[in-house]
Amino acid sequence: MASSEEPSNQKTEMLPPRPKDDPTPAIRDILEIVDTLHQKFVPPSQKDEVLTKSRSMVANLTNPSQAPDQNVSLRTTTSLPVTSSTEQDDTERYIPKLRRNLRLLKEDVVKLQDLRCEVADEVGKHITPLEKLLKKVEKDSSKSVLTKGMKKDLEDINKKIFNLMCQVPLLPNKRRKPGGLDDEGGDGENNGKGIECLPGIHANEEYLKRLAVYRDVESKFKNLSVDRKICLLSFAVFPENQEVNRTMLMYWWMGEGILVDEGRPEDVVKAILDEFVAARLIEPVENKRKVKPNSYKMTPFVHSSLILISKEIKLFDIYRKGEKPTMHKSDLNKVCLVEGSSSQKEAKATRMPDVNRIETVFNVSERFPDFAFKWFSEDQPKAKKKFGPMSKPVFKLLKVFYLGRWERTATRHIEVENPELMRHLKHMTKLRLLSFQGISRIERLDDAVCKLRELIILDLRACYNLEKLPEKIDSLKSLTYLDITDCYMIDRMPKRLSWLNNLVVLKGFVVSDANDEEKVCTLAELVHLEKLRKLSITINKGDFSVNDLFLAVEEFKSLEKFKVAWGGINEHKKVETTGGIVKEFLRTMTIIPKGQEGKLPKVSKQIQLPKMLKKLDLQCFPDPVLPLWLKPHKLGGLEKLYIKGGTELTGFGELVSAETNECKVTVLRLKFLPRFKVEWRELRELFPNLEFLDKYQSPQVSFCPCDGIGIWRKKPEV
Repeated sequence: MASSEEPSNQKTEMLPPRPKDDPTPAIRDILEIVDTLHQKFVPPSQKDEVLTKSRSMVANLTNPSQAPDQNVSLRTTTSLPVTSSTEQDDTERYIPKLRRNLRLLKEDVVKLQDLRCEVADEVGKHITPLEKLLKKVEKDSSKSVLTKGMKKDLEDINKKIFNLMCQVPLLPNKRRKPGGLDDEGGDGENNGKGIECLPGIHANEEYLKRLAVYRDVESKFKNLSVDRKICLLSFAVFPENQEVNRTMLMYWWMGEGILVDEGRPEDVVKAILDEFVAARLIEPVENKRKVKPNSYKMTPFVHSSLILISKEIKLFDIYRKGEKPTMHKSDLNKVCLVEGSSSQKEAKATRMPDVNRIETVFNVSERFPDFAFKWFSEDQPKAKKKFGPMSKPVFKLLKVFYLGRWERTATRHIEVENPELMRHLKHMTKLRLLSFQGISRIERLDDAVCKLRELIILDLRACYNLEKLPEKIDSLKSLTYLDITDCYMIDRMPKRLSWLNNLVVLKGFVVSDANDEEKVCTLAELVHLEKLRKLSITINKGDFSVNDLFLAVEEFKSLEKFKVAWGGINEHKKVETTGGIVKEFLRTMTIIPKGQEGKLPKVSKQIQLPKMLKKLDLQCFPDPVLPLWLKPHKLGGLEKLYIKGGTELTGFGELVSAETNECKVTVLRLKFLPRFKVEWRELRELFPNLEFLDKYQSPQVSFCPCDGIGIWRKKPEV
């Protein structure tokens, strides 16, 4: 369109002045122009139809119970009507689409508190071009079809408007009714573009209860113990057909106090899940690269049956007839956060009933869960407090505070807008499980976490902004599981970490170049953790050799699983895998200090693996050869050996005859090893008890009878 044309003075004078930080006038002005275009180009027979369908589709998606026709296809709710005439121009699909999106944007603009300036600037750019378009059309009243240039301009503007509209639901701000709740509350509705969901099988209770599958699930459920019933019903809170990881379930059930005094939690959880699999209540998720499944899912009919059972015994309260999932405190004091919970009235502490009786808070799908901290603040109204006027609030019933991500993949972004709210943790004195997994914008843990003397599990996995742990972490006397995997900003461990006498699992320990050993916990000091069974570490220290590593862990009495990744990075190399992109960190070969060359072999002969070690996982191995104590015939009772990444590593070394080789390794993984050279015949001699081989992107591991993805399994004996 011609740039020399100016909008009419008459039109310009009619426009009121627009504040720079308020997009509402700009949207109103654009709507006036688009409405005029709509009147001119859209056939009268379609005007009402388009508007009605575009408005009703939002209502039906956000509130399925109000849908007038349940048989309307999904296609008709997501696209505009298509004319049957082959001669009809496609002009009408551009203007109604822009008009509809502008109307939706106008309805949602209340949420744009943080984007007001950005939206105002972007929308303001399009007023003058649209005014020029309107003036051009009005000059030639005989034209009833838009030119290609006009269509392109409208489509470009529509894309930008649509992108702005899509950003609105990402904001956690609450929409308020006139004269309604205050700034901390919500109106209980997720107006505009809420969760798009179809009614599950459980929505038709009468129909489901008549099915044999429901009676079968109900019968099996009644025969379970109380603890097993809670374990099974926990699957009801997850969305249909979702894979649930065994470790996450173990954390949750331990937090609930279910796995107390039954043996090792890992073994007990596996036994429970195997029991459910045998009863056909859940099914394992098969993965060819796993020796055994570690994730589980539930069929839709069993899942829906458990939802009804959970509602009847009032354990969880998420699903209600004719409504999308919503947050409610169940009669048994469990609260599940779902998408949109931050907009509900219960998100405000004064509106959540009996917060002092809440036992569990579990985040199913909410992206902005920090409002939950306020439930447990010391600012509770007197009517809700059951304390004296001078006493501090203590929430003694709360055992599980799971705000983080339960999914193994990072598809759901979770964010805490105000990390300062973590100060309220000090009131959760009986908390057993605290999870912030995958939550961004947490740079440090408030010292209030050190007040949790009964905390068993602290899950900080993938808190990418976390920079340090509390110095007084030893105050967590009961801590058994600590996971700080993928917390890349942490570069040193607090000294008192080695004082956690009950620690069994430690994931994400960092060996760094920090010089102040008086304040930094070293790897060797973890020897004081006599109960430590599982340890994973990252080495970011340039002069920390393979010898140093295994000398430091040699005396760990209880260590059964050890994972180490050399992370001293010189360059990045991206490797394509079936699951996506894997970053392989490469490091130069460890430099032996001058004068120590002759001593190295002597030290190597003295080193032994920890006596109880069953699994060893080496990632980005830095040296060209394995030290003597890592040769297959020296691995003692080791059952699983993983070597993943090592551009210099060339092989296992000299063969040892099967008569003298007592290697017990049954599972071997060789991945991302471009120079590693070994043949299948040699592997069978080195590992006589081998039952599973995973070979991936290691081209010189040759002649192996693997399948198409590099997996070999020993066939069971008949």
